[in-house]
Amino acid sequence: MHFENVVFAGGGNRCFWQAGFWSVAASRLDLKPSGVVSVSAGSAVACALFAGTFEQGFSGFKRAIAENERNLYLSNLLHKRPVFPHGKLYRNAILGSIDGHALARLHNGPEIFVLIACPPRWASAHVAFVLGVVAVGWDACNKKAVHSRGGYRVGFKPQYLSVRECATPAELADLIMASSCVPPLTPQARRNGKAIFDGGLVNNVPTDGVPQKDQQTLVLLTRQFPKLPETAGCTYVQPSQPIPAGFWDYTDDAALQATFELGCRDAERFCASV
Repeated sequence: MHFENVVFAGGGNRCFWQAGFWSVAASRLDLKPSGVVSVSAGSAVACALFAGTFEQGFSGFKRAIAENERNLYLSNLLHKRPVFPHGKLYRNAILGSIDGHALARLHNGPEIFVLIACPPRWASAHVAFVLGVVAVGWDACNKKAVHSRGGYRVGFKPQYLSVRECATPAELADLIMASSCVPPLTPQARRNGKAIFDGGLVNNVPTDGVPQKDQQTLVLLTRQFPKLPETAGCTYVQPSQPIPAGFWDYTDDAALQATFELGCRDAERFCASV
């Protein structure tokens, strides 16, 4: 099979299923896309995979998670430190897998687009945060929908940015963190002085951002749906069972490994079927 595009959906730790799937399927089927579209943690996984540094990044992240005892440190309020460890651990994981050489490989490989959600121009950061909560609630009421649209309904706009625009690993980390921005779990991201949020608010499965819409697209989801879209040119793939890792659980390294291994097994079945 030949896929010119591949889409990495968002999903926090569940995106390690995508890593397992791609690690097997890409070599078995000789997948060499020219365009990659990603959002939230799917963008972190995509960059590590196409930079060829996923294994070292994954190992480092699992070690950090194994050493992290809790997802919430209320005592940090007394010392004016972040209550949630996610932002620091996430950014360190990105920089742990992308150095200058890895970034150069990304610039020379398939173009990777990362989706961010831009709030209405009239909305302050606080108002935008409230709108984001409303959007999340909207989508939570419609879990059967593959493509979340709650953010659109409350005024958020999508913006796709190319990894090739990032001149340093730090700039790439900023972009991925912006695409994954979920305050207060992660620090508030800004672009040109304006608050921006997790791209999943406007589309957690960003197929609308593929650069070559007349070519075949492989869409890697991160959770199960009762019915997948029947879209010409798009092949949707989902986990065969509920993913072990929690979305933002940064305490269970074994669940991360189990999630990766589930992706590998599902890829084996996918390759056999095609």
